[in-house]
Amino acid sequence: MVMKPYKTVIYSFLVGGTFALIAQAILTFWQTVLAGTPMAFFMGGATLISMGVIGCILGGLACYQYVEEWATFGALLPFSGFAMAVGMKAVGPWTKNNEKMGKCIWNCVWFVVWFNVLFAAICIVIGWICGTVGFNNNLGVAKTEGGMLFVYAFLVGGLLAAFFQILFVCLKKVTKKVTPLHILITAWMLGAIFAPFGISGALANFSGEGFSVMITVGGYNMFNVGIELAAGNLAGAGVHLGSFLLAVAGLAITALFTFFIYNWTFGRKPLEQVHAEKALNSLKELGYDASMVKKIDKEELEGYDATKNSGVPAGMCEAVKA
Repeated sequence: MVMKPYKTVIYSFLVGGTFALIAQAILTFWQTVLAGTPMAFFMGGATLISMGVIGCILGGLACYQYVEEWATFGALLPFSGFAMAVGMKAVGPWTKNNEKMGKCIWNCVWFVVWFNVLFAAICIVIGWICGTVGFNNNLGVAKTEGGMLFVYAFLVGGLLAAFFQILFVCLKKVTKKVTPLHILITAWMLGAIFAPFGISGALANFSGEGFSVMITVGGYNMFNVGIELAAGNLAGAGVHLGSFLLAVAGLAITALFTFFIYNWTFGRKPLEQVHAEKALNSLKELGYDASMVKKIDKEELEGYDATKNSGVPAGMCEAVKA
């Protein structure tokens, strides 16, 4: 189903904000559990990994991809979506190319390594340069506390997702070669590029997980490593870097579990087939005869508005055309 661009922006806002809200609730849990322990520094990282677990379970069960279809960057920009997307780097060749499991796992691990190492290094250099020349503004935005933090998390998380969705839609009109990965790379880098102007820090303080669960936080954290190195504070740099490496390890593990759960549940069935079968089963549960559904011609299926007649999203009918 082809969705109108403005609808994808609205859905991105709503979904991105909802994931930020979930992450804020998870952070509140970890703040209670890890406070006063040696792992207190890892509250943010534990939140990211928890979101990764959500992404890997829903992605492995072929459910998260539905959300991605409706709200591309509302689903992909949060850490949950990134973990799912990385896991699909293994699912793709496993189901479509009949690749060996070892090669599929390597595809997943290699993507995690090159993506994080390359862009972490660039952002650390940016931070080190800014720290060396003294260009690191602080807008003085205090950390939000209390119930309003959840409201701001939803709003900022939604706005960030909508912003990158708009960017994606606009670039698609210019060139068909742009992919979601290009936008995710841009989002990562903007976390570091905005940091010297105080914008990233202000957003993190103002909205909590509205900024910090998004991929933009990766660039910001690595910028801070560079700042600490420029100041000669190796301990501070080590804390930022250690938290980052633990989160990356969590990303790799949750991404691999996306693949393992998918393989355990669906074997080598391609995602499109899995979704088509789910759609067909949904229609059967609503009382439609499966043999009749398969014989509906293309014109009839395209003219049938399932959202008005049965409560089934029109995209489900699209899925059973094959």
